[in-house]
Amino acid sequence: MKIKVKSIDNKELEEINLQKNIFGIEVRTDLVSKMITWQLAKRRSGNHKVKERGEIKGSTAKIYKQKGTGRARHGSKKVVQFKGGGVVHGPRTRSHEFKLSSKVKKLALKSVLSSKYKEGNIVILEQFVLKKIKTAELVKKLSKLGINSATMIDGVKTENNFLLSVRNIKHINILPSLGINAFDIMKRDKLVMSKEGLKEIEKALS
Repeated sequence: MKIKVKSIDNKELEEINLQKNIFGIEVRTDLVSKMITWQLAKRRSGNHKVKERGEIKGSTAKIYKQKGTGRARHGSKKVVQFKGGGVVHGPRTRSHEFKLSSKVKKLALKSVLSSKYKEGNIVILEQFVLKKIKTAELVKKLSKLGINSATMIDGVKTENNFLLSVRNIKHINILPSLGINAFDIMKRDKLVMSKEGLKEIEKALS
């Protein structure tokens, strides 16, 4: 499985091999879906909350006598029928996170990477480096490479000029190799990796 390595100026530099067991497996859409659901569930704050009957402040005295009023029998002003009363079975503060095995996570990531390769949407750049901080200049360079919507994966640390130039470009995300995830890759058209980023990903998933 060969792919060309390009410079940021769109010059072809060399051809390298991608690991077939990472970029050439059968795509498991069910696992990708499960992985993305797991990611989004982890992001939820879970701080939604309503007051139930026992949490409403107020008198516990019977609001009017049992008989003779012609109205329904009531004992408390805190019941759900009255304005300001408690809510029945409302949301409570909780974590939405659920467990997902490391085996499933790894296979889902491999499926995402294989899907991008099969679509022809993987771009490998020699390195993410710029001589100066210039967002407009980087936009032009990425446009020549056919990159308008992408998740960019670098090694452990990204060069500062490139990082400061890319962070304000719309539809472009940049992550370290440790931050690789299914959701960010799938929400953009292209997956752009530096050689160092690719090396770290293959090391982590092999």
